[in-house]
Amino acid sequence: MKMITRTNTYSTAKSVVKKALLASSFIALSAPMVFAQAAQEAVINVQGVGAVEVTPNAYSVTLVVEEEGNTVGKLNTQLDSDLRSIVKFLLNHGIDEKHIQSMQVRLQPRYINTPQGRQQEGFTLSRDITVTSTDLETYDKVLDGVLKRGVDRIQQFNFISVGEGDAYQKALISAVKDAKQRAQLLAKELEIEVGEVVAISESGGNMPIPVMRAEAFAKDMSMSLPGQERIEARVNVSFNIVQ
Repeated sequence: MKMITRTNTYSTAKSVVKKALLASSFIALSAPMVFAQAAQEAVINVQGVGAVEVTPNAYSVTLVVEEEGNTVGKLNTQLDSDLRSIVKFLLNHGIDEKHIQSMQVRLQPRYINTPQGRQQEGFTLSRDITVTSTDLETYDKVLDGVLKRGVDRIQQFNFISVGEGDAYQKALISAVKDAKQRAQLLAKELEIEVGEVVAISESGGNMPIPVMRAEAFAKDMSMSLPGQERIEARVNVSFNIVQ
């Protein structure tokens, strides 16, 4: 009885090993087929660009107020005083309170180089004030006024289009159409056929202007006109190549 049990066990183990070897052989044989199939898949990668021209009817500006010193409490007191003066000026010049944002605050240690090495000397406390207005004719007066009331730097200034929320969507649709046309042009020249889309992604839009000192910015903007704003969209699209 024991001999029979051992024989059955041996036969069973042998069968399992045989099946495992067969499975391994199947995987080894089928893997090159899978890789060969993947290698045969080809795509065309293109970038589409779309743009819409709109006339700006508003502006947005970010103002920066900074104070340097050794005591955070004193810095905050001075910063609040400047902020109240700036906000009061903006309100008096017709800018709605809901279009003034001043919650962004930064506190950073200030370092100086000494014979003993780099050492901390006090702090720099700064606050951002973002203002939006639809009165384009008064932006120069607004800039002059805030500069006299403690603004140290203009972080960003943009002419914008309020009420043109679908402009970017229109540019995006145009970018997709442009990508399709580019792919078809390439396919025609290569004598191939474009298949379905396998991947698509957005790749950016308009870039902000660089940071500059408030005085230089106001001087450079003195003769500027809003003109038209170009809303641009870009997409990356991959198409299958039909074999």
